[in-house]
Amino acid sequence: WEDASNKIAYGRRRRYLLGDQLDSVMNYPFREAVLAFLAGGDAAGSMERILTVLENYPPQAVRALLNNIGTHDTERALTALAGEPARGRGRRWQSEARLTREQRARGLALMRLASLMQYTLPGVPCVYYGDEAGLEGYRDPFNRGCFPWGREDAGLVEWYRGLGRLRAGCSCLKKGAFVPVAAEGDVMAYLRRDGNGALLCAFNRGGVPRTVTLPAEWGGAEALLGNAPDAGGHLALPPISCAACRLRYEKRELFLNF
Repeated sequence: WEDASNKIAYGRRRRYLLGDQLDSVMNYPFREAVLAFLAGGDAAGSMERILTVLENYPPQAVRALLNNIGTHDTERALTALAGEPARGRGRRWQSEARLTREQRARGLALMRLASLMQYTLPGVPCVYYGDEAGLEGYRDPFNRGCFPWGREDAGLVEWYRGLGRLRAGCSCLKKGAFVPVAAEGDVMAYLRRDGNGALLCAFNRGGVPRTVTLPAEWGGAEALLGNAPDAGGHLALPPISCAACRLRYEKRELFLNF
């Protein structure tokens, strides 16, 4: 749950990532950063938390991090993003609580942002069964319901299929560098890049349109999800939306602006 590089348990500092114990860990710090940002928290604080993990962990462990937005030990991501906080209420309340139609619509929109971050931050996406189908639920046992066969949210399932295709088609998501671009207000953006090209991921959690201004060469980027930047490098983000734009390049000098 904490930073595995400096975890202290039972009075001992653990040596998980020093080469003799664990190859990597479940990446709960990224989960907390993603959900905190999408819930209205400080964007710069979430970016700082991501950068702290990347600074503290060995690169080999970073590449194998299991990036989750929910597990059998947490509330369902959809519930965490859009539901009423449980605030310590008991099992009866949790068993009866359901998202309203309006809450669910907002939650499904935010799930797209959360899952794009899950699939594009350094590490490996670890999808908790049913998240891709729109399952909701509070803590154990309500987060462990059966998969909704025949009742999946078709739009969200297709979104996750698209994320799989995006990840498979972008080599920079395997071992590429992570470069922060923006983290202010309702907007977060970052770059993943390697020797073949770069992928820009941008997110607007807010209820009004936002614009991310990029170097002019991004005017030629290909939109894989969402909008593409205009000719001047301005990327428009509608309310509660995200974008993933790819730029292939031959000369690394193009990206010294970031």
